[in-house]
Amino acid sequence: MRKMHLPVSITLGIAVPAVVYLVNGSIGIEFIVLGAIIGLAYWYWGPLGLPF
Repeated sequence: MRKMHLPVSITLGIAVPAVVYLVNGSIGIEFIVLGAIIGLAYWYWGPLGLPF
């Protein structure tokens, strides 16, 4: 399960800007930052607790 934690957080970070691009046809820096924040938050506070 621990090996899946990082790929899921990376996928979440990529999915937010990808969905915005598919819906709008363009992407802003704020959605890239939002995706990075969501991915990092899942990595840090994900279902396994703290990664350290």
